[in-house]
Amino acid sequence: MRAPHLDYPERRLSYRIETKILIKAPARDVFDFVTTPTLWPMWYPATRAVQAKPDRSLLLGETVVEFIKAGPRSIVAEWTVVECEPGQLWTIDTVTGEGDARLTYTLAVHGRATEFRRVLQYRSRGLPWRWLDGNITRWMLRRQARAALRNLKRVLESGARAAAIGAGKRNRKKGGEL
Repeated sequence: MRAPHLDYPERRLSYRIETKILIKAPARDVFDFVTTPTLWPMWYPATRAVQAKPDRSLLLGETVVEFIKAGPRSIVAEWTVVECEPGQLWTIDTVTGEGDARLTYTLAVHGRATEFRRVLQYRSRGLPWRWLDGNITRWMLRRQARAALRNLKRVLESGARAAAIGAGKRNRKKGGEL
């Protein structure tokens, strides 16, 4: 399902970083975990904090405020869910004074594992950041994304997995079946 009133002009997003990883966990559990913003600081290195209500997977049209530290930049981003197909696809967009971004999570079942794919499309505003998007910024964001996916795999496949999956199941109960 897509929020047409929030449709984002793809052509404005100049750069794209795609990362993926295979996680030994059911797709729905991975989806519930990665789409619950209050859990982002557990696995995404740039997320310093979030202001999110409710404490569950966000649904189409819902928003979250994320406090991000990306290299020397501190960014406050209000993300809006613009696509949501539970267990399969989740897309959020933000427009800030520092730049625009779209983040898409796609999940696919592979036997008893889930392939988690994360695609970040972005474009900075203003100089010198705009000049750095295609090289230094891309390098830094790619490193962060790879570290994040390794963290995510570790959390979901380790002893913390039970707590993470429990949080996802509680989230479904609180917010109703997605």
